[in-house]
Amino acid sequence: MNYIRLPLEKIDNCRDLGGYPTIYGKVTSWNKFVRSANLNSASKKDIDFLKKYGVTTIIDLRGEDEISLSFDKVEEIKKEFEYYNVPLARETLRDEEIKKIIDKKLTIGESYYNLIDNFEGIREIFNIFADSKGACLFHCHEGKDRTGVIAMLLLLLVGVSRKDVIANYEVSSANLGYIERYNPKEKMSVFRLTLPSFMKTAIDYINRKYSSIEVFLKEYCNIEDEKLSKIKDKFLESQNE
Repeated sequence: MNYIRLPLEKIDNCRDLGGYPTIYGKVTSWNKFVRSANLNSASKKDIDFLKKYGVTTIIDLRGEDEISLSFDKVEEIKKEFEYYNVPLARETLRDEEIKKIIDKKLTIGESYYNLIDNFEGIREIFNIFADSKGACLFHCHEGKDRTGVIAMLLLLLVGVSRKDVIANYEVSSANLGYIERYNPKEKMSVFRLTLPSFMKTAIDYINRKYSSIEVFLKEYCNIEDEKLSKIKDKFLESQNE
């Protein structure tokens, strides 16, 4: 169930993060946190569905340059939901970084380090998670990289296993139709993939550099214990509930 897309007309890769077993003997709650691609083409039916589903808050992880291309839709979204723009990537990939990835001198997973090290952005996002009243939907452009990193941090916080976090990440390529169109002879094809090794690299980076997800969120992102507890209380439920 965790990998099934929500029945939306024009929003890609939209999935609920509920239903995962955790180390606490509980499962992640449904209708609390939703990940997706951008809402640029969202239909009225899509908006109505999300509202009925319980979504009250939208966090847009894109940069201002991306948002400016869909200004009218963003203004429409603001009328229907609590809307926050928190750019997770402080800058787009530079040409030299893209070349390094193509030349296999840098992996996609390693390119996530800059996203993870955006402590201020992550603190703002998690404070919104803690204080949102209904379900919170977060998205970037395609809902795979920036969105994937935030989903990883959120799931690890509440004790979801590494294998489930990685599995949640890798589904994006299939949901976006990229697996069907993947051509290894095309240099840019690597940017369409969400390989398990990419997310493993990101998780290993957190454990190696910051020792644990808790230390990372508390000591480096400076997120208060109260906020993290609110997220856990909201996102965890007993298996028999």
